[in-house]
Amino acid sequence: MRRALIAASLLFAARPVEAAQQCHPLAGSVWRNPGLLTGVRLDAAGYRNSSYEGDYQGVAPTIGFNHRRIAIMALLPGYRLTRNGRTGYGLGDLALALRAPVPAFATGAFTAGFGLSATMPTGKASADLGMGHVMLMPEFWFNHETDRIALVGTLGFARALTAASASHHDPGPRPIVNPMNLSEIDASLNAFLRVHERVWLKLGTYGAMPVGTANAHGVTRLIASSGVSVAIRGLELSAELQAPLAGAPFLARGVLQVGYRFELVRRSQRHAGHTSRPH
Repeated sequence: MRRALIAASLLFAARPVEAAQQCHPLAGSVWRNPGLLTGVRLDAAGYRNSSYEGDYQGVAPTIGFNHRRIAIMALLPGYRLTRNGRTGYGLGDLALALRAPVPAFATGAFTAGFGLSATMPTGKASADLGMGHVMLMPEFWFNHETDRIALVGTLGFARALTAASASHHDPGPRPIVNPMNLSEIDASLNAFLRVHERVWLKLGTYGAMPVGTANAHGVTRLIASSGVSVAIRGLELSAELQAPLAGAPFLARGVLQVGYRFELVRRSQRHAGHTSRPH
């Protein structure tokens, strides 16, 4: 689930206004539309596991920079978490990510590349707000986009930089706010339909499966999602509902993202555009 949120926020930061989607898709045109995006992600969910039940709400300021050769993102969430009737507050883990297209993979409407995400242990693991260790998540991503339909997929691997005996992932994926196994492979596939010049609809799936000997109590997770996004000039709004099909990382989850894109145009380009404009 952590990777899904990181990827979502990174794609959100990298999406151009002309065809904005909640956080997806990461189209080839993204790399030709440099910009700086600042925003906030709000999420809320109910959950139940072997130790606790309750709910949580999160707010995460995000910042992303997009260039035709690379996209980068940083996100730091804060949570209100209720466990068995007791409520606590605190930061989650800092997320950092980058993605880059590979020109050799680009053919027409198809674009693909590699990415690397990481989480830093800024959240308190004993309070179920963080993992207590660094997590590295390399991935391969692809995008195929036409005027009205886009498909976006990812295939990745995640590994905790800690020994199983020193982790907080027992008896299963942790933390509550974004559970992951110590070592897992994951994949996602999302389809987008453009219903208006400024509106996209989304259907998606995300799955993760534990691998290796580090996961004595690993859990396979499968999540379905649907959402809608709207872009009005530089303002980008999106809403998404997520439901677990396996693994039950939560009972249901809602995510709202609001961002504003600042286009970064060189002075020479701006001046050229101004002088060439007909009077």
